[in-house]
Amino acid sequence: METGLPKITLSERERELIALLAEGCTDVAAAERLGISPRSVTNILRSLMDRLGVENRFQLGLALGFLRKAHAPGKAGGATGPPEHDP
Repeated sequence: METGLPKITLSERERELIALLAEGCTDVAAAERLGISPRSVTNILRSLMDRLGVENRFQLGLALGFLRKAHAPGKAGGATGPPEHDP
């Protein structure tokens, strides 16, 4: 699946932070759980935005979601629409 986004490799810290934010943690809560400052959280997110060429956190979330689907093992092509529901 071609996303038009650059391929990037995430560090362990970046993956941990993204997982915490995806769970709904605030920047401050994620920083506390990772043992880093909230400013470090901001710096990590800014670095990711710069590397992906996006301008805000909403775009970052979308980009990371697209990358996750595009590079998921066993997911050829990714989803093309909403999930189907059984009647």
